[in-house]
Amino acid sequence: MTRLARRLAAIALAICGSTALAQYTETLLEVSRAWGMVVADFNGDGHDDLFISGHDPNDRIWYWTPSGYAPSAFVFAMSDRHDCDAADVNGDGLLDMYCAVGALEGRGKGYNELWLQGPMSTFHKAGNFGAYDIYGRGRIPLFFDFNHDGWPDIYLSNQATPRVASDQINLNHVYLNQGDGHFVEVQTRASGVRGHSCVVKGDVDGDGWDDLVVCNDRQPSHVYLNDRAGDFIELATPAIGSWRDARLTDVDGDGRDDLVVVTSTNRLQIWHNTGTAPYFEGATLDELQAAPPRSLTIGDFDHNGWPDIYVVLARADCPNLLHDLAPDVVYWGYSAGNLERQTLAQDDPGCGRQAMTVDGDKVLLTNGGYDYEGPSYVLSWGP
Repeated sequence: MTRLARRLAAIALAICGSTALAQYTETLLEVSRAWGMVVADFNGDGHDDLFISGHDPNDRIWYWTPSGYAPSAFVFAMSDRHDCDAADVNGDGLLDMYCAVGALEGRGKGYNELWLQGPMSTFHKAGNFGAYDIYGRGRIPLFFDFNHDGWPDIYLSNQATPRVASDQINLNHVYLNQGDGHFVEVQTRASGVRGHSCVVKGDVDGDGWDDLVVCNDRQPSHVYLNDRAGDFIELATPAIGSWRDARLTDVDGDGRDDLVVVTSTNRLQIWHNTGTAPYFEGATLDELQAAPPRSLTIGDFDHNGWPDIYVVLARADCPNLLHDLAPDVVYWGYSAGNLERQTLAQDDPGCGRQAMTVDGDKVLLTNGGYDYEGPSYVLSWGP
């Protein structure tokens, strides 16, 4: 969309009251437990496919088709699988998947998994790939290019609790891809006890290198700038707080990654990137939510050329009720940095847990939890 077309769209939205009356379609994907999710184009057809990971015997990829999402015949072997991420780790042109595996609540071992994609959308588990972290309570892995060599490296977060047997602390790790899908750990300022509520990447300082945000929902979170010399610089900014989820995304159209977070004090905050250190100096939106926010995702859901923000809410008592009555919220973008809030009335089984953007304009929403099943939906707002 051209700049003129965006401006005309913004004017039209202002006249008609923006997108506050936008209606969505809710399509059931599966009912399962849900630790994490992967949204990626596994078969290269130009559309995102979907994977929901959990303590289930039926973890499988759902492939996009013109008539809806179809489950793969291939089922991943059951394990204490938490979250996963996808990238082509060995350079064969096919997306692979790395998954964090628990360690029996810190009482045993859990070998993290690297699943290499083969022919006919099948996968096989790699061996001796170097990023097992067998004693870690693995939570969220993220593929990013740490050393800017074009190969996907791994940032792995762990729940930092002492191990029962050895009193060993579970730590976050950086694993460097050796150019063939094998990984070697490197020590960085982002290694250690850093939090595990979210891990996201972006480019805060605009130098073309991957930076990281690591959320901690009980302690201060972290923004790490890649120093382009094998380490990170931890950013000191007024934005730092206790966060449950975050995104680095350009929400005002100025070409710089802004910081969008949901906090442990139940607020949605947007910190616009100023372009100079400390980059995030003041919140342009700081709004208390009606229920605890669990997750957020950003896309152009109404197709007007401006980013929208979807916020997942769940009442604190929902895990006992297993019925989600907290309305999720969409902040509709209609011009540079301007948003209008819409509350979505919801009455669903399970509890709102996590959301990710699909194909840039849809939302994958999970309502399952660590130890209970719930429905997962694909939400869409038009063609």
